[in-house]
Amino acid sequence: MNALASDHFRRLLFNAVDAAVYPLQDIWQSRRQLPSSAVVNQTEIRFVGMRRTGNHALLNWLMHQFSGEVYLLNNIVINKNPYQFKADNLMRYYPEHHAMAQVYRRQAAGELIKRDCLFYSYEDWSLAKIARSRVERNRHRYLGKSAQHYDILILRDPFNLFASRLKKKYVPTKSKQISMVALWLEYAKEFVGESHYLNRNLVCINYNRWFADESYRRQLSGQLSIPFSDAGLFEVATEGDGSSFDGTRFSGQARSMDVTNRWRQFVDNPAYRQLFTNEEIWTYSQRIFGEIPGTEALR
Repeated sequence: MNALASDHFRRLLFNAVDAAVYPLQDIWQSRRQLPSSAVVNQTEIRFVGMRRTGNHALLNWLMHQFSGEVYLLNNIVINKNPYQFKADNLMRYYPEHHAMAQVYRRQAAGELIKRDCLFYSYEDWSLAKIARSRVERNRHRYLGKSAQHYDILILRDPFNLFASRLKKKYVPTKSKQISMVALWLEYAKEFVGESHYLNRNLVCINYNRWFADESYRRQLSGQLSIPFSDAGLFEVATEGDGSSFDGTRFSGQARSMDVTNRWRQFVDNPAYRQLFTNEEIWTYSQRIFGEIPGTEALR
């Protein structure tokens, strides 16, 4: 068996074990461990966005706005205790980080660390699947009780988002039954209030405005009841290899990136143009982002 086939087999084996073990772990822990009434997290933020939306840039900025013990469970999955998921990933791919994996495992077993703010982020998952997921059903047991909660939904205009995803070959979504276009529309309908999957003090963030407009960022800080600063705004997050087009070369000067004109590099790409044959894309883009000059050429 060559190395590639061996790695593929190993992943299939891990996934099969996970599918069998996680439900049994939940049953066992639910019988031996009742959710505590004590507050673990002063603020809990569920963060949702599609890949290549600017999730990590926005998370980096947000985490700089909070003080005290601030922690991020990044890019979790919907069907596993986030701390157990992180522990297993470390042991599976980075066994040299055994000590950190044990810290995660203790938290998965109920030894939760008190935090001033806990973020946990979903990337590319259907909102409907998030709402009925194992994580959300077991949230108090997995993450602990929180004094206050917020949901954050970030949305980027479809023209630049789809260009960035094509650049990184991120056309499929993690919710395999839903296309990239359909997922963007699901998020857009939540954004404008036509659905209500995210129901814990929802704050919707227009990525285009957040990137360009200080007064908008001040407004968002007010919605989250935190002091405003632009600390962390100029950094380029290294997660996901930074920008699809620029990598991390603009770190420290992120405002110089031309994030609103990525679409122009794909204007003659047939696969890209095909994404805009759905008239709903135009309707919701106009409603949320207004007219984006030049994009009419894609009709």
